[in-house]
Amino acid sequence: MAIDLTLVSLVEDQNGLTERLLFGAPRMIRNTCDHRQMAAFFPGDVFGYERRRTTFRAAADWQLFIIRAGSSGDRISRVSGIKPGGILFLSALHSHHARRAFEAINAISERTDPTTISAAFWQRLSTQLQAGLPVEHLLEREVW
Repeated sequence: MAIDLTLVSLVEDQNGLTERLLFGAPRMIRNTCDHRQMAAFFPGDVFGYERRRTTFRAAADWQLFIIRAGSSGDRISRVSGIKPGGILFLSALHSHHARRAFEAINAISERTDPTTISAAFWQRLSTQLQAGLPVEHLLEREVW
């Protein structure tokens, strides 16, 4: 029986592109070339993923995702840099939302392991961020 692996591209500032894990424990990391690696996750593994493209002035495109690696039969979302994709718990697709999500993830990481947080919490946080609503009240209560 084959295991459905989710492969995640990791790039360290190559031509202005950085792709990295914010949290999560890959089962394996392999070098693919000079500046690239691939991390592999088993179905059900949860991880945070950041894609950032910078220009000489600032972050032109910044995206953050909280994803659960899927398995055969799951309805997955396609995310650039992740093959075949995953089940999205949180997506912050613009720099403003990504910055707020990054701050929230850091606050959570100071208190607990983010991989143990419920999908419902991540989805609520995502909704609050997308709507431009404050998230501090979510982070003050330990609902996880």
